[in-house]
Amino acid sequence: MNLKLKSNLSRVFQELSEISDILKEDLLNISDKTSKKSKKLNKWLDMLNSFLLKHENIQLNLKTSLEKKFSIKFKNSDLITLALFRPSTKNIFTELNIYFREEHPNFLNIEHLGYMSNLGDIAEGLALLGDRALDLAVTHTLWEKGITDKGIITKEKEKVVENPNLAKYCDDLDLYHNRIHMEKNVNN
Repeated sequence: MNLKLKSNLSRVFQELSEISDILKEDLLNISDKTSKKSKKLNKWLDMLNSFLLKHENIQLNLKTSLEKKFSIKFKNSDLITLALFRPSTKNIFTELNIYFREEHPNFLNIEHLGYMSNLGDIAEGLALLGDRALDLAVTHTLWEKGITDKGIITKEKEKVVENPNLAKYCDDLDLYHNRIHMEKNVNN
């Protein structure tokens, strides 16, 4: 695994709380609680709180469930959380990056906000890798069952990996519920 990615992941999830604390302090310093800035800070705090709660649930519950179901032990369980980030999260981290550069230019970990804005894209890269691994695993399983004709392997593999089947597996594993994305019902 990319060492930079591994070390950044560990820090990113720790820093979400720190960023949240700074935003809470900024919110306390705003006299007009109905101002645009106050609403924006509240929106960001709601989203960060949602991300932190999802990460905690993933690490405490989903990780254990997946390890038990598949008889595995994750070496880096932060990857589970990373894999569940959606590209829609880019907006909040891009906005936070701009805000911190303007309001807190001495924030030591400002470069991580730029990294955080790419978590959804990184997750999509992991998904691509996962798709290839799934193709390989299904092909191997079919081959082991004695199915060696390329055309039959392709048709059988397509049945297994079609979206309705994968959606069912994701629901069974509680992955959809744990995805990390921009909530549509958060006030702007």
